[in-house]
Amino acid sequence: MNVELVAGQELPVALHTLNQGAVWACLVGGGANPDLEDRVLEEAQEEWPHTTRMHDKIRKALAPEAKCLWFLCRKFFFSLNVAEKDGECYQRPGHDRCYHHHMYMGRLFMLDTRHHTALTRARMPRALEVYSNTWTHIARTPKGLWGWGTNEEGQLGFKSASNLFVNPTRLNFPSCPNIAALEASLPPWEKHRMVTAVSIYEYQTFILTPAGTVMAGNKANWFTGEADEDNRKLFNPVAVPSGFVPDHIMHAGLLNATTVILSMGDRQMISGRNDYGQLGLGHDDGMSGFVDLPFRVDRIITSETRFFTVFLSGRQLLFAGEVPFHIAQSGLLPGFSERDKCLTATPLRFPERVKGFWGEYDRMVWVTEGVTHYCHRGNLTMVPIEATAFNVEDPLRFCDSTGQWFKVVGESDGVAELVECEAPIRREDIIPVSVDPSPQS
Repeated sequence: MNVELVAGQELPVALHTLNQGAVWACLVGGGANPDLEDRVLEEAQEEWPHTTRMHDKIRKALAPEAKCLWFLCRKFFFSLNVAEKDGECYQRPGHDRCYHHHMYMGRLFMLDTRHHTALTRARMPRALEVYSNTWTHIARTPKGLWGWGTNEEGQLGFKSASNLFVNPTRLNFPSCPNIAALEASLPPWEKHRMVTAVSIYEYQTFILTPAGTVMAGNKANWFTGEADEDNRKLFNPVAVPSGFVPDHIMHAGLLNATTVILSMGDRQMISGRNDYGQLGLGHDDGMSGFVDLPFRVDRIITSETRFFTVFLSGRQLLFAGEVPFHIAQSGLLPGFSERDKCLTATPLRFPERVKGFWGEYDRMVWVTEGVTHYCHRGNLTMVPIEATAFNVEDPLRFCDSTGQWFKVVGESDGVAELVECEAPIRREDIIPVSVDPSPQS
């Protein structure tokens, strides 16, 4: 523990003289419980308070009596504290399972309550970075990419049974010769240099590399075109013009309704679901590859609807897709009625500067100077604070810039009456924007 050795002195060969990463891995692998404060169980109980069977599995896997191993010597406890400070945790509770992993110095231990009875070492090279979405995970390692977890739609680039937990598996690219050649050209312990970015979302995986971008998973034909029957569950190159090598990706939307934008410098290309014209391309034709984006996008704002998209473009919010009732009633999209298709990305027209925005199919929130506007099913409520977050459950609550939560207890002349309250379990963060007011005719 940072004790300097004199000339000629060597450390004894013992467990406590290993570095803290090795000590931590040895103890966790031997059954020590690193969750001294029971955070894994508490978070699962907060998210899913009635799934007691899952809670019991967590208690058995992370037994209280297994915490005592960290107190056998100071080096063990020191290693635990450093791992807590510098390590990385990920957790996803669900109605029938909870997945948790804890990684320190590249050594990753995972617990999926449907498939494991204890924290289990991921059998793969030490990870440099882990990309996760719900129950699917990919690690970037010096020996290449490794994937594990759920693979129902082939998002890990290979076929497997949909109901199984896939153990860490080396990812390969037999349908992508350029990617395979790039990886083969790198030294044995520098395969991580192949990857520019990874995006996993809604059973889809995109991997960006200097040799091009590949994709696997749900609705792959929107992005890669139609692949051969034998290759549909594998990684395939995305359909983009020759020479277009993306360095950035935006990936948002619901299952079966994702929108993806790839960027190479200032050039952007888009694909995804488009049956309501929600890509803003001037048509509602289906997609079988990426096309040039006719407007600049800084962020995809909406992700909780299949029918429309709101894009942040500079100091404007652009709408495309089927017009819902609350937007038609709000007056923010003049000339369009409910269920009209707005095929070309069109600016929402706000009478004053907008500081924050959030939207989905049946409600929308935007923040102006001193006021939050909450529009739900055509009913507009003015909330007299600049909210940074809110919840969509009853009672309706808003959080101000100091972190204080307020619940709506009444309404007078369209203005909400608020009282202080506790924070809700679930929240929606309002996205900070800076949108200019539209000239009023």
